[in-house]
Amino acid sequence: MSENAGAQPFTEERKKLGIALKRVAAQEDRVTEAYVSEAMGLDRYKEEMDKLKSHRQELDRSQREIDQRQRQKQDTQKALAHLERFCHQVSKGLTSLTFDERQQLLRLVIERITVENGVARIDTVIPPDQDNLRNRHPELVEGPGLPSLTS
Repeated sequence: MSENAGAQPFTEERKKLGIALKRVAAQEDRVTEAYVSEAMGLDRYKEEMDKLKSHRQELDRSQREIDQRQRQKQDTQKALAHLERFCHQVSKGLTSLTFDERQQLLRLVIERITVENGVARIDTVIPPDQDNLRNRHPELVEGPGLPSLTS
């Protein structure tokens, strides 16, 4: 999946927010013009501007949420790509490993296995890069009926 394809929903949301912010700015201009031309009193002007300010703050909050969701999606995609690269590299040589080497590999990537109510929880440690296997970043894999790891 390309980064542009993943950004498309966010682009549409940002476009809609941009239009909404322009509308709020136009409404602020109209309210100010009405006040300046004395078609609206000070109390009404303040009331209307407070409503518009509140609406603008909601739109700003929505913008921050979109930014956060996009960052989370990008981080998830990067992590998945890293995991796929790691698995691909490991799978290349997996068939040529001896039983002891396979156990050593499992000990490298699996930190802890717990089984509760028939569900196995595997806490894994996937190396962030192939050059430095000592950095550990736990990943969680859960699933019922996982196969035996020693066979």
